[in-house]
Amino acid sequence: MNKYKNLLSWVVIMVFMMTIMLPVTPAYAAFSIADLLGKATAANDDSSASTGMSTGKGMLDIFLGLLLGKFLGNAFNSSANVGTNNNSASGSTSSSPKEFVGFYAEWWGEDTSSYNSMVKNTDVIKTIAPFWATMQADGTVIDRGGNDHAAVVKTAQQKDMTVLLLVNNAKQDNNTTAPVHTVLANPALRTKAIDNFEAYIKKYNLDGINVDFEMVPAEDRDSLTAFMRELSARLKPQGLLVTIDVFPKQDENNDVAAAYDYAELASYADKIMIMAYDNHGMWSGPGPIADIGWVENSLKYALKFIPKNKLYLGIAAYGYDWSAQGTQSLEYKAIMDLSQRYGQAVQWDDAAKSPYFSYTAADGIAHTVWFESSESIKHKLALITKYDIAGAAMWKLGEEDPGVWPILRDKFHK
Repeated sequence: MNKYKNLLSWVVIMVFMMTIMLPVTPAYAAFSIADLLGKATAANDDSSASTGMSTGKGMLDIFLGLLLGKFLGNAFNSSANVGTNNNSASGSTSSSPKEFVGFYAEWWGEDTSSYNSMVKNTDVIKTIAPFWATMQADGTVIDRGGNDHAAVVKTAQQKDMTVLLLVNNAKQDNNTTAPVHTVLANPALRTKAIDNFEAYIKKYNLDGINVDFEMVPAEDRDSLTAFMRELSARLKPQGLLVTIDVFPKQDENNDVAAAYDYAELASYADKIMIMAYDNHGMWSGPGPIADIGWVENSLKYALKFIPKNKLYLGIAAYGYDWSAQGTQSLEYKAIMDLSQRYGQAVQWDDAAKSPYFSYTAADGIAHTVWFESSESIKHKLALITKYDIAGAAMWKLGEEDPGVWPILRDKFHK
């Protein structure tokens, strides 16, 4: 900066000297930066001509314009070079920092799989969303139990993790109205639910909320948006985060995803997690959990409406075992145990970028297993870089292939 101070000093001296040499002229309005850069208006040109200033004042404008332009140009170039050098040193180009969110669940009182995964990978996980609450049809919130919530929150926050309450909706019984519809369609019940969410968040000193309303009737599209608007108005002024999970879709004709108005929800949510998994599941025959083509197309569609800095790609850590007896969800370790027990090597579907295998159980029943592994997840993570979105959210901590953590660590280290 010293050289710029010296240059500016010379500018002041030259202006003073030229002012002394110029004839006395009537005063006129002060000049702007545009004037200094030689961009005088036509009005100024006319004024100069009428007062006999065209030669002396014009030369002064040109001289000052050149000097100041050189000065500002050097300063801006220097700043730009500093930024470029910093990017180069870090190996970063235009890609923004990425965040890894771990969905967290405890299926029984002593289930510590999510907790164990969390504490082993605190250098990767920036946010956890514990599945601790369910909204009922009357707007009340039921605590799902599990381990000591306060202890989990304290541990996570001490490790610089954000903790969001994951709350889902009570499921619909046969021949009854969906509880989530009852709440969303009633402004008073929406307020009651928001009151209860706020109280839960404050009870455990959480950092915000993750709304996981699923199978929302298409007719509740506007009501869901209204709910998120009201939730945002309540929580955001308190510095709390408001996030939502949405089903993937590739058009607006997908009934199970029609209630998610991507563009409107993006106006109120800080983060939107697109649950790009269960491409095949308990309602279908065997197939990839998250076919890479389906995932990418769903992501591209979401980006038409959701800013990339708010969009998180949901990835699965589990698999399904299909048989005539039904479909069972399994974590990675249980899947590998099956493969080894029945001597079946894992196959790779290159089109879907997904692993699978088949086996026949001791009772003679044929099974087919598709799942997510470190290799399949690596292909999903490549999409995060390709489309420069905010990050990834994995369901759930504790079910994953241990081999995925070096890959995640490379992309999401805090």
